[in-house]
Amino acid sequence: MLASTSRPALKVLTPTLAERLRVFNHAARTLQLMGVRLLRIEPLENSLTIEPAAGFKIVGTQPVTGFQKHPSAGSTRYVVQFQGVTLEWREPISAARPDDWARNTIH
Repeated sequence: MLASTSRPALKVLTPTLAERLRVFNHAARTLQLMGVRLLRIEPLENSLTIEPAAGFKIVGTQPVTGFQKHPSAGSTRYVVQFQGVTLEWREPISAARPDDWARNTIH
């Protein structure tokens, strides 16, 4: 049996996916214009991983929603929504020590 030579074009980029990618790309470009280094780009998950210093700067200067803090044994993971995209960054536990912890301990 011979295959047909006229195949219908596949429509991979649906209108919904196209809009989602437009929003994702706009947020990523905005962050890059702000000087934020993107460590991980995950368009299918609608997520960007950034450096900790940039994350705290964004929280302090830009409108974000859904701030979440997830401490664990070795680091703290932060998650926020920025322009419809999830931003995530991790800060090592050692980076968050207050100054008074650096003094000698007397037993």
